Amino acid sequence: MGPLVAMLSGLVVTDVSLKVSRYKRNGAMWLVASLFFLTAYIFMLVASAIYLSAIYTPLIATAILAIASLVIGLVLIGIIYALNARDRRILEDKRRRSQAQTSLAVATAFTLFRRQPLLAAGLALGVGTALGLMRKPADKDRS
Repeated sequence: MGPLVAMLSGLVVTDVSLKVSRYKRNGAMWLVASLFFLTAYIFMLVASAIYLSAIYTPLIATAILAIASLVIGLVLIGIIYALNARDRRILEDKRRRSQAQTSLAVATAFTLFRRQPLLAAGLALGVGTALGLMRKPADKDRS
């Protein structure tokens, strides 16, 4: 039994260390990419300010860029709010459906247990097996 446990623990440690190193590598790459995106954004703002200051006064050009950034930020906040509200509605609907299904199952089980207990036990075993087989596997690796 000892060698089996050692082998299984070795597999788990190796799998975890590979996953951690992949997350670290991906995090570092996203950090570097974000730095370059931020630099490009800053240079785009500077170029826009220079262009607009050639057309308008520098104060008006700066105000135009500030207002544009504010509007974009407000639009993004609105989108985030709408997506969160949609997720809450979906979660609430799933919860309501689950409660209704549970109530129906409990009522049916009580009725069946009262009238035919052996049939109810077999049916419960079959339903449990079917639900276990129909479950979707969780996607835990989102790298």
